[in-house]
Formats: sequence, C-alpha cells, structure tokens
Amino acid sequence: MDKGNFRPSIDDISIPEKLLKQREKTAIYKAKRTKRKNIKRLSSLIASGLCLSVLGTGSLSPTLAQSFSHIPFIGPIYSQFHDLAAERIEQNKLATVIEKQDTHDGLSMNVKEAVYDEGRLVVTVEYKGDYSKLDLGNEANQGYRYITINGSEPNVAIGSSTSDDVNSNTIIESHQFTLANYDEYGDSITVAVHGEDLFGRKGNWDVSFPLEKVEGTIQTFTPHAKVQTEDRIYTLSVDQVSFLPLSTRIDLTLDYPSEMDENDTWPSFPYVVTDDQGHVYKDLELQYGQVDASGHKIVLALPPMNTVPKTLTIQPHYDNGDPGTPNYGEIVDLKVEVPLN
Repeated sequence: MDKGNFRPSIDDISIPEKLLKQREKTAIYKAKRTKRKNIKRLSSLIASGLCLSVLGTGSLSPTLAQSFSHIPFIGPIYSQFHDLAAERIEQNKLATVIEKQDTHDGLSMNVKEAVYDEGRLVVTVEYKGDYSKLDLGNEANQGYRYITINGSEPNVAIGSSTSDDVNSNTIIESHQFTLANYDEYGDSITVAVHGEDLFGRKGNWDVSFPLEKVEGTIQTFTPHAKVQTEDRIYTLSVDQVSFLPLSTRIDLTLDYPSEMDENDTWPSFPYVVTDDQGHVYKDLELQYGQVDASGHKIVLALPPMNTVPKTLTIQPHYDNGDPGTPNYGEIVDLKVEVPLN
C-alpha cells in the first residue's frame, strides 16, 4: 500500500484522551478495591486488579483497515493506544513480527507482533471474523482474552487491554503489561495469548510464541530516599529507579498503620513526577500499579528516557476531598527528590 495513503489514515483514529484518562482513573480505583479477590481471567470490558481495561470509543478508518491487511509491521497503532513507549517502538522498530494465528468457528486470532524488555510486555492481536460480523455490542458475548508467560499468568503491577474495531468483523487489541518484578523472567520467554468464547463464537483460541528481550541500555539506581509525614502516619521510600528500553520504572514502598490494612482503608494516592528539566509526568505519561494486595509496594511507569536526568521529584496527592480541604492536593510531607548520580 502507498505510504502516503497510510499516514493520513492514522490521523482518522479517534480515541479521546480525556475519556481514556477518566476510564483509567476509574479502573485504578476499582483495581484497588478488588485486587484481593485474585481474579485471574477477565473480560476485556471489565477493569480489575490484574488487568485495567480501557476501551477506545472511536473506530479505525477504512484506509487503516486496509493497511493492516497489507503490511506486517503495525507501528503507528502504539501511539493511537497511548503506549508509554510508542514513540521509541515505532521509530526504532523494536517490536518483533509474530504473524501467528489460530482459526476456527469462523474467527481468527492473529498475534501480529510483540515487544519485551524484562520490565514490560506489549502484545498486539488482531481478531477477524471470516463470514459474519463479530458480536461487539453484547458484553456477555465478549469472552475472555488473557496472556501467559512461560505457561503461567504473570504477576502484573500495571496492565491494560485496549481495543478498537477496524470494521464490523475486525478488532485490533493491544495488551500492555508492566511486570510486578523487573528481571523476573530473564532474556527469553514464551508468550501465549488465550481466548475463550470470543465475540459470540464458541471455543478456545491459543497462540504461543518465543520472544527475546529487545536490545537496549538498562540503567538502575538504588537511591534509598525516604520521607515521612509530620504525623508519622505515612512513610514513602524510593527503592529503585530503572531506565529500560520500554519505560522508566520507579519502585516505591508506602508504609502506613497496620489497622488501615486490617479494615481496608489503606490509601491509593495519585502521583506526579517531575524531572530536573521541569517536565511533568502525569495522566497518560504516568501509570500507577501495586505489586502486593495491600498497596505497600508501588510501581510508577513513565515513558522511556533517552538521557538519565540528574533528579526526579515524586509528589503524591490526595484526591478524596474537595479543593481547599485537607484531603485535596499535594501531600507536601511526602514530596521526595531523588538524585540520580
């Protein structure tokens, strides 16, 4: 296909950032409250502790639909689905082309490509009906889609399954995971995409493939930075900052009184991160997740950085009050500047 026709078609995708932000915030809140339930397999229409599902409301243009059928490298879809590493993946062509599918009952599940750096995994999947429209409107018929690594469902700190329809019988879906523990799986993994009773079709779909870690420089810092509120209720520690090919990862520990854990009133603060050049990371440039079920171990994921900044400043916020009240705005005592020497 003519590249000149392909690029304008990308601009036709309508996935409103405002709506994505609102749904992501709602999903994070739901995840905090439901994580103890240990839900393993989820509909792509439901947000939970394992997988935050953020659905785009626009549709892909017919020109873009044609482009997916003619080129092996999807590329620009990462930007449209707001992946943290979209610019780097697309410019450097980091993703591995998979093009492996499982087809039956008139539905093909085709894994288009994937990329992995030991800290994050991103998999792009195309679902295509062979003979009729897919049932996109009935939530009960969406089925389940989930991913395993080396035969088991991964321990995920931050996860999303974001999808949009190309046309009435084709869906593109992006699975994005920030793993709970960096370097848990090593350089080589086996990834499998699973589907059960998808879009009104009955059966199981499974596609597995080997995947190597993407090449790139990794730098890790252990700053041992710690701050505490004046009333000593909360203590925030910066355990590690990692600069990876697909993200900038910040591992935190938040300590709070044990009774908050016992009565399930433990906090889930929004965070804002600012680098030494004044760039502010929030909203779609900052993802938040929890490694444990009680919110002590926290992971912040930012876009990958070409240059390690001299400092990163981390600022938690209250968000459960009205403007002007004590439970709204910056938690000044927990602001921490992290030197990166």
